[in-house]
Amino acid sequence: MTDNVQPKVSIIVPVYKAERFLGDCLNSLTGQSHRNLQIILVDDASPDSCPQLCDEWARKDDRVLAVHLTKGAGASGARNAGLERADGDYVMFVDSDDLLDADAVEFSVDMAVRCHCDLVIFGKRYIDENGQQLRDSVIENDIEIAAGSSDYYSQLSVLLREDYLNPPWGKLFSRKLVEGLRFETDMVYEEDLLFVLAALERQPNVYTSKRPLYGYRHMDSGMATVFKREKSLNVVKANHAKLDFFERHLDDPHVRENLSFNMANDIGWVIPMIQRATGISAALKAQYVMEMTGDARLRPMVTSALGHAWMTRVQKLLIALNQAWLWRAYLK
Repeated sequence: MTDNVQPKVSIIVPVYKAERFLGDCLNSLTGQSHRNLQIILVDDASPDSCPQLCDEWARKDDRVLAVHLTKGAGASGARNAGLERADGDYVMFVDSDDLLDADAVEFSVDMAVRCHCDLVIFGKRYIDENGQQLRDSVIENDIEIAAGSSDYYSQLSVLLREDYLNPPWGKLFSRKLVEGLRFETDMVYEEDLLFVLAALERQPNVYTSKRPLYGYRHMDSGMATVFKREKSLNVVKANHAKLDFFERHLDDPHVRENLSFNMANDIGWVIPMIQRATGISAALKAQYVMEMTGDARLRPMVTSALGHAWMTRVQKLLIALNQAWLWRAYLK
């Protein structure tokens, strides 16, 4: 295909303190086999050399657009700024320290066209700070989910369980699917899942691939592993949103099991962050945990998954008992 007949893909990259990895990220984007791209770099008022690097890339490749925010808006605000400027037929998101395989866009567009899908999802490959492969996170087999099919929500619950829905990256959205949608800027955790669920509310056809086309740079010191006060509140909000999305289909045992598994694991992911947090009393830590474990609507789903959730036996027992004094003793 030539550029003038290829569908145009807008790739939105929020940029903040990423000077070490931005070059590798953009080499992977500009080197895509699918050439008709709009690469939107949203500098989120980054204090390092990223603003200059964004401008340099925009000068040397006319497919690159540098957008500079005068005040930091966070990843969600930066992605929203990119959505305002996206003019492609399709939209993708890539984080500024991550990579795309060279044929990721071409493959995704081909599958979207071939399967008449407005959402294509693919797997990820964990890489370290030096770009070395750690492991793949993929489903066993490709899944094609047709809107209106009897197993639509059952299949989506599998993707939720397999961590295929949560991030905004690793996906190709048709622009019409995300028209008018925006990320919630008051959230610091799982705001990306709420965006994806809002898109899925529009009942798109979905194609999901087992190919690990996204290189996710895993760093233990990254913000994803650091506790912020909002995280426990955001887990509660996101778990309510998941339950809202699947609620009419909970009579399907697969939906119920996959949803409860995901909800419990989200709590299990945040508990160690709270435990490691400094400058917070054990009483406050217990309060933050019990915000997640004690919600009356969510608790039956969470406790039903304790037998197979990814957390320690001690954490499972504490959630089952859910007594403030036990949490204080554990978290001090």
